[in-house]
Amino acid sequence: MIKRRPFYRSLYFKPKKRPITSTCAVPLDPQPISNDHTSLCQSLVHDLLRRGLLSSAQQVIQRFIASSPTVPDALSAIEFASASGVDLGLGISCELLRKLVDLGEPLSAHEFYRDHVIARGTEPDSNIVNSMIICLAKLGKLDDAVRLFDRLIGSDDCVLSNAACIMILEGFYEQDRFLEAFDYLVRISDANVKLGMWVYTVLINGLCHQRYVGEAIQVFDIMCKRTGSPPTLHMFKTLFFGLCKAGWLVEAELVFEEMEVQGFFVDKVMYTSLMNAHGKNKKMKMAMRVYFRMLKKGCDPDICTYNTLIHGFLKMGLFDKAWALWSLMSDSGIQPNEVTYNLMICYYCKQGKLDCAKMLLNSMVLCNLAPCVHCYTPIIAALYKQNRCLEVYELCERMLESGIVPDHVLFFVLMRNEPKGLELQLCLLMLQAIAKNGCGLDRSSLSISDKINSSAGLEQEIELILREIARIDLNLCNVAGSIYVSALCEDGKTETALACFKNVASAGCIPLLFTFNSLIKRLFQDGLFEDVKSLMDIMQNEGIVPNLETYLIMVNEYCKQEDLASAFGILDQMKEMGPKPSVAIYDCIIACLSQQRRISEAETLFHRMRRDGLDPDEVAYMTMINAYARDGRGDKALNLFEKMIENAIQPSSYSYTSLISGLVKRK
Repeated sequence: MIKRRPFYRSLYFKPKKRPITSTCAVPLDPQPISNDHTSLCQSLVHDLLRRGLLSSAQQVIQRFIASSPTVPDALSAIEFASASGVDLGLGISCELLRKLVDLGEPLSAHEFYRDHVIARGTEPDSNIVNSMIICLAKLGKLDDAVRLFDRLIGSDDCVLSNAACIMILEGFYEQDRFLEAFDYLVRISDANVKLGMWVYTVLINGLCHQRYVGEAIQVFDIMCKRTGSPPTLHMFKTLFFGLCKAGWLVEAELVFEEMEVQGFFVDKVMYTSLMNAHGKNKKMKMAMRVYFRMLKKGCDPDICTYNTLIHGFLKMGLFDKAWALWSLMSDSGIQPNEVTYNLMICYYCKQGKLDCAKMLLNSMVLCNLAPCVHCYTPIIAALYKQNRCLEVYELCERMLESGIVPDHVLFFVLMRNEPKGLELQLCLLMLQAIAKNGCGLDRSSLSISDKINSSAGLEQEIELILREIARIDLNLCNVAGSIYVSALCEDGKTETALACFKNVASAGCIPLLFTFNSLIKRLFQDGLFEDVKSLMDIMQNEGIVPNLETYLIMVNEYCKQEDLASAFGILDQMKEMGPKPSVAIYDCIIACLSQQRRISEAETLFHRMRRDGLDPDEVAYMTMINAYARDGRGDKALNLFEKMIENAIQPSSYSYTSLISGLVKRK
């Protein structure tokens, strides 16, 4: 039987790469230890062994390995020790493992550990475990490295190396496992291991990105305590923007103050972000307080600052204050831009003042501003709402003739308001406009037929245009593909929609969130729940974060199936991870509870929505009023109706009908 060669021989005698020759006088590779030095060490080891000083001989071999510049040099020491009958011991084993890992041979280090430490029943000490943690992490075996780390940190004689700690944290960072990295950072800090500033910086950035801002604050505090170094500007900004995004505004302002104490200048982007966060919470007094503080500190506001404040006031229906800011901005020499006009147009449309909105749209040209598709879309939606369809067609024609490229939002508005069954025709019109206005393609060169009479013919025509758009502009291909997927989903053609989704992705595009939402809704309607999970996994892998529309689609579909457990699961997930649930999401669950006659639970959820800082809209009030009325609780319905009026919400005829029905039922 052929015996397996010892580990060190199999590594030492494996084929070597040809040496690289160079005219440079400086050696390109580490030079092997000279024969004189090797002979001297070997002679010293023999002399120590003759005198019975085994421990000293082992230390000489250990030091020889530590100073070895190459793997063959280190392994020659192991071969010599074996031939001389010297037991490797923990010291020599540890030094060889460290050397193999340092010289880029983690796989060989792992084999040596397995065959010469574990297989012999040797209990590894802290040094060996630290080396193996680094080794396993470099091999991509993070979970195995973590198990070793846990065993080490839980032992009585725990000695953690800085390198091992960094490798564990880096492994978590690479896999976006920042919450786990936080847990281990706390344990490492408790063990008094010093880490570099970059370790804290990366972790704070990752935690803020994943909305674990509470943990990010703790990392910030640990860093200040352990390193003794002042936080960097980048670290302050990362934490600040993370807190604003998560709605932790008190803490964000504390970061403001600490920055100023440290001598950093708070810029207009930070001030504007804080105003925006207050505006989202309808705290415009706080937003204006930040604005005045900005002026006091000598930081000049820009157009983004004013747009943020105008948007906040319009969101609360305070048009006069928004218009006052418009005037103040103009007096300061800052002219309104497309965003400012779009904000005002959207407000006018929401109030049903379409003539004012159209007048504002026309005035943009006089101010040398070209209206974009986002300025036209709210007007078109409002015209549909007032059943002014002829004006819709005229406005669409004017928009496309002016060279504006339509987008998926405009398509969605058109598809929702045009008769069912015209989805593919609308899609074709949108893609033709994208090809012409966005890519400069001639419409005649894109058509395969003058007259298309079938759905298959429409699909063939659309796919031809989509390929041409993809050839010229991938961003427009993404928009066009999103429109096509949405049309197919609405038409019930799930397989074709999924095929288009894959084609767009294979062309090099990351599909839009709108595309994912269309597919998620279609898959739910087809009962393909496992496919929904797969699609959500793809979103996560691509770094696409679900928005309120995504969650609303999921909650709505769960409620249609009367699967309230899953609907509440989504609600809890949003509360923990964000974003903050919308009124529409709460309303969907409340309506489902009402249909199941679970009025008490519906009432509890309605109050929870208000406690979470959300103001019910007319639909939410109407849902709850209807629930009380159906349950014969007219007094409750009447009280809520009065509350709705107190909150300046104009009741609809359906609200009156529900209230009257409840009162009649009670009598």
